[in-house]
Amino acid sequence: MNSQNETYFLPADNEEHRRLDLQHHQYKLALGGRLYPAADLVWRALCPRTDRRPAIFDVGTGSGSWALDMAREFPHCDVVGVDLVPPRIDGSIRVLPRNCRRFEIDDANLGFPHYENTFDVVHARAIDAGIRDFPAFLRELSGTLRPGGVLLLADGEQQLYDEDQRPMPLSDHGEPGFSWCHRVFFASYNAMKTRGGSIDSPSMSPTWLRAIDSLTDVGWHKIFIPMGPWHYADERERVLSELCRENCLRYISGLTPLLLSEGYLPEAVDHMCREAATELRELRTHLYTRWSFAWAVRKPTPKVPSSTSSAG
Repeated sequence: MNSQNETYFLPADNEEHRRLDLQHHQYKLALGGRLYPAADLVWRALCPRTDRRPAIFDVGTGSGSWALDMAREFPHCDVVGVDLVPPRIDGSIRVLPRNCRRFEIDDANLGFPHYENTFDVVHARAIDAGIRDFPAFLRELSGTLRPGGVLLLADGEQQLYDEDQRPMPLSDHGEPGFSWCHRVFFASYNAMKTRGGSIDSPSMSPTWLRAIDSLTDVGWHKIFIPMGPWHYADERERVLSELCRENCLRYISGLTPLLLSEGYLPEAVDHMCREAATELRELRTHLYTRWSFAWAVRKPTPKVPSSTSSAG
């Protein structure tokens, strides 16, 4: 666990960073192999300039995968990552790009006044569980953008969906439609909510972005991903569903401290998580997760008309 932010109660160890690496591949595949949505906006914001190097800010960088890949795709840009703990980057496996060698330790809840008007692209992914006031967080991020800069958000919902992509209702064991996975995700949602996390941000972010006067061109893209290969149309979707299942299995295995902090008995947590993992591996229940991508652009700085005075 991290020691800087009591709201975020998921692991921050090597195993979690390996899960985040896997989740990174899932995000990329969901976006058709890209690192970001709204590609035209991102390319425009990061086009080479003669006056300075464009800059990218990865908030909640986790394992650093996104920051490193962006540095490789845009070698003319400088990339900065920030998180509660530094990424576990093994130099024998990854060679750090020259333009991405700065990973800072900080709590995003404290704001970034030192980075006002600094970045051309700001990215925050899978960070909602650790943010206490997401609208304020978005206002803070918008302030770090240069005019014309792009804010990118991505996260998965804790709400699970049935095979018809309808929200799963909460039911008791033995009732029709019961799912151990849904029970575990519901319990973790409540625990994160109790600790102050902004767990509803994936569905609320577009509304919050539109409420920020300095932002424009707000967009939102949602994608349903099967939790396991019970449904797929092609090889890409099969791999995506496999990645989603493995990501969820690893996520569930790291929930024990969070659920214990909510007052669940150890044997109850062990039983829930074990049954949920078995349900996923055996594809007993056909479930979807929904992943949301949102973006917005910092408005250009208004031009102040020059005033001229004439004698006469």
